Amino acid sequence: MPRKTTGKNEKARLRQQRYRQRLSERREPEVAELDTAVAAAIARLVIALEEKKAAPGSKAVLDQAIVDAVDHLRKAGFGGKASGTLLYRRLVWLKESFKNPDANWLQKRGFSL
Repeated sequence: MPRKTTGKNEKARLRQQRYRQRLSERREPEVAELDTAVAAAIARLVIALEEKKAAPGSKAVLDQAIVDAVDHLRKAGFGGKASGTLLYRRLVWLKESFKNPDANWLQKRGFSL
């Protein structure tokens, strides 16, 4: 949710606004969009594995990517168990969102009613 401007740091806010405008004009993604794209690609790999359409060796790559992600978060000072749980929850959300874009809140969390 955007914050209200207070006038404090106005120069920085305007500079950031111009930067984002230039990115938009060049159709360049910001880092958040890149991170989301990588997460989405991993979710699509999970779907491909479930449908048995993934390339040979994909399961090992997926497993290693998840282990590396949790290890990275642990080294950044986050709890390993919490990181693993949240990473799993995010992948389920993305996977269910791709499988059924019209899914409701519970379905996107892996619950079937």
